[in-house]
Amino acid sequence: MDVILGDSKSKVKYGSTANTIMEVEDSVTDGLTLERDSRFLDSWIRRTDTILDGNNELRSFFGEKDEALVELIRKRRTVADITRSEKKKDYLSLNRALIDTPVWNRQKLAILDMRKGEVIEKRNSSFFYRLLSWCDANFVGPIDNKRKIVDSVIIVVIGVSMAIVGYVVSKSADNILDLKIEMAYMTEKQYEGWGQFVFIGLSGVLAFMAFLPVAFRPIISGSGLDQAKAVLNGIDIPTCTAGDTMICKGLSVVMAVAAGFPAGLEGPLIHLGLCIGDNANRLVPRHDPSLNFFRSQRAKTDFASVGAAAGVAIAFRSPIGGVLFAMEEGSSFWSVGLTWRCFAAACTSVIALYIIIGYKTGFMQFNIRSMALFNGINEAMLNSGSSDNGYGEVPSFVLGEYLIFLLIGAVGGVLGAIFNELNRSLTIWRRKMNFSLRFKAFEVIFLAMSMAALCWYLPLIFSECKSLELVRTDVEYFRQHNCPEGQYNELASLLINPFGAVGVNLLFHESVDAFSIKACMIAGVVNFLVLLVVFGIFISAGIFIPLLYIGACFGRALAIYFHLNPTSYSVIGAAAMLGGVVRVLISITTIIVHTTYLSHFITPVMLVTIMARLFGNATFNRPGIYDIILSLKGIPFLEEEAPPSAKHETIRARDIMAPVKTLPSVIQVEELLNIIRDEERSDFIVVDTERDDRLLGIISRMNLLSILRHTKIFNESKSLCITNGGTSPVAENVLTHQEIINSFPLRNHVAITLEKVEHTLSSDDKNKYLHLTPYVQLAPHTFDGHGSAERAYEMFRTLGLRTLLVLDNMSRPIGAITRIELLLLEHISMSEEKFLKEQYHVGSYHVS
Repeated sequence: MDVILGDSKSKVKYGSTANTIMEVEDSVTDGLTLERDSRFLDSWIRRTDTILDGNNELRSFFGEKDEALVELIRKRRTVADITRSEKKKDYLSLNRALIDTPVWNRQKLAILDMRKGEVIEKRNSSFFYRLLSWCDANFVGPIDNKRKIVDSVIIVVIGVSMAIVGYVVSKSADNILDLKIEMAYMTEKQYEGWGQFVFIGLSGVLAFMAFLPVAFRPIISGSGLDQAKAVLNGIDIPTCTAGDTMICKGLSVVMAVAAGFPAGLEGPLIHLGLCIGDNANRLVPRHDPSLNFFRSQRAKTDFASVGAAAGVAIAFRSPIGGVLFAMEEGSSFWSVGLTWRCFAAACTSVIALYIIIGYKTGFMQFNIRSMALFNGINEAMLNSGSSDNGYGEVPSFVLGEYLIFLLIGAVGGVLGAIFNELNRSLTIWRRKMNFSLRFKAFEVIFLAMSMAALCWYLPLIFSECKSLELVRTDVEYFRQHNCPEGQYNELASLLINPFGAVGVNLLFHESVDAFSIKACMIAGVVNFLVLLVVFGIFISAGIFIPLLYIGACFGRALAIYFHLNPTSYSVIGAAAMLGGVVRVLISITTIIVHTTYLSHFITPVMLVTIMARLFGNATFNRPGIYDIILSLKGIPFLEEEAPPSAKHETIRARDIMAPVKTLPSVIQVEELLNIIRDEERSDFIVVDTERDDRLLGIISRMNLLSILRHTKIFNESKSLCITNGGTSPVAENVLTHQEIINSFPLRNHVAITLEKVEHTLSSDDKNKYLHLTPYVQLAPHTFDGHGSAERAYEMFRTLGLRTLLVLDNMSRPIGAITRIELLLLEHISMSEEKFLKEQYHVGSYHVS
């Protein structure tokens, strides 16, 4: 049986007997499944129509429904739901809503009573303190101060930890790479012709070592910035921030950089900061009820934002850049308080890094250049603390050059869009081929050895030797390669050096005669093409530093050709290339200006990044590289603004909400287990069956499973669950909030499963009853079914919700909106062909 999806202008046959437009072997679903789900949705929509539009006056006021739009939503929902079910892996949403359950409020009162008792015991002889003990306000302050102190300690710990991790990772990567290069050249000196085999062979070995951690923990593949954005957007990615994930991430990126890949440390360092911040709440004592707030999902997300800001600050030694990057590209829930916390952590991390570096190399006098990351690499000058940099006068520009900057920004945006589009196509092809783990290992080793061969042989083919007298930097960074004594091979000096520590610095600060146009163009093109292929393989690697390097190569070549300042245009080219790929504005400007100590270049860099973003978005009508990765992985990332369909179509919340199954306030344990098993939802709605199913509250899946582990609160019958003639639970049969919290796993990424809970319950336990009212979230966020979908999206996104309940005019829940339902708004605005393509290309990552 075939089902036709689409409108009258664009119809695509889609069913069990017809291939999709992509002619894939495994279709998303078949017609029978679509028909069955369609019948269910039709009956559910008719029921909600009756509830919401039950009288003629209301129907007349709203007007007739757009039946074509409703039909399109129904079909898109059916295909998307079945696609998700076939992927067999889900993401969970985080919930930033404050805890407000009866047992939580009881615990707060208990904490205040405990504080009163402590004060009375200490001041028992004073009538004045005994009088104060009756006023709760006098005891709230010390409790809040205690929280603030713990929060400050955690922030400092995050900053110092990130500094240590960042230093170890960066130094390990550079030292191993330097050792590899040194071994290759030493072998070449002793055994002529054998250095190339050492260089290529060691690159392959290190690449395999970079692959192994990813094979053990596949989620660390890539930069990690996309996962950071997803987590800070409110998505709980399993094992993304686990301790072993952090260790594997660090090992993989160190070996990837040492292998010679065009890889940077900045993305992985941000991911490492995310891991440190997300696990920081484990430092909070579990036995102290007054500190339970730090174990909430809101606190975890905020600490993760703080860690990500510290990661950026360490990657570029730019505290302000770290804060701005976390605000612009990272956290989706920003506040003034979070700004100060990120500011403090970023400042702490950079100061701690300076202390570590000073302890290792000798404490030097800081000046405008020594504080910058791309400050040149003349150590003698830096240690002297001299303000005379020895690199000539500070680069400058004239007003007319703004036109050139505009052009460079436009070209950078187009090149970035081409890079993103080609890399996206390559990623889709890799996913379609579904390579085995063994082939992925071969791919990593092959590409590493190919890159090493290019770096070794291209300088031999395009050999151009220059005198070391031309250079300003220490001669140890210039590779002799095949040149006579006292000379260096310019292309080898650009290709066989660490990208960040040496490569970018050479391009930014060397004299105009140090590198020719040909050398800069070859180095830029080679790394552009290799990065295009490498970004997406089974290693952990960032992309910021390689993009800066590529842009600096092109910018320097342009400056030499037109007899302009090479430093100025290397910096401008780097900003254009990076902005064209990642499409970030404010934080990139701050980072580049800070790391190059060129504060007067802030307006050229701003102009270049704006142009790169505009032309990049317009070229293929796609966002930055990390947003593309999120889309390909199927991560339900919610942008700040609602999709166009929600703004311009007359879509109401009732049109996109999902059907829900409610729970009574008193329920048999076995029935509750069956509902949890059948309903793959994160939250369950509890209603008052005695009052026409009015809403009582909402309870999370995790809390339900945690409560079910405590059999002492089960009762033999419904009547024993509540007081005589009332609906309140018997006090002796109620868990405290602390008992619920303590039953959660110690490891944040380990979940309580239904199978584990059922294994602990006997058949007698399953026949008992449980009262849910004390554990429900009171007054959950709700939305009227007649409200617009755009307002529902804004409310959901702004408050960081996991579930938004849709009610009728009698306060009865008739549906729920989660991230999946909000993604329908984006699907509606797609053409039929594009929608089916997107559904097929989506990876096995979805929210439940």
